[in-house]
Amino acid sequence: MSKQTLLIIDEDAYHAGIFANRFEKAGWKVRVAESIKDADHQLEKGVPDAVIFDPDGIDEAFEYFRGLRSNEQMVHSVLTVLTKLGDRETVRAAEEAGADGYFFKGHFFPSEAIKKLQRLVDARYDEQNV
Repeated sequence: MSKQTLLIIDEDAYHAGIFANRFEKAGWKVRVAESIKDADHQLEKGVPDAVIFDPDGIDEAFEYFRGLRSNEQMVHSVLTVLTKLGDRETVRAAEEAGADGYFFKGHFFPSEAIKKLQRLVDARYDEQNV
């Protein structure tokens, strides 16, 4: 079986690097984008199994996220939000945009995020093969 692929979209290169490193050590193939334009470029290279997206500081973040969710090529990808934004409005916006999961920075260690994202990807894979 080939490595599972992950795209991390986060303007904070330091934080994205920490998560990328940990996911790579867990056997994932990881690409990182620091902007929506860079994310689009990364998506041209191939559709990932999962996306971790931090909307903080990105204009029209949830519109972009909604576009990912409605993209036919991304229908089997797990889309999650990982952010320090924990207010109800942001959580609701993520849910309405189609997020499969929501992680709070500082509340989830990378190892916990790996386990949770793996469960979400496995569940999506099981749904496809029923």
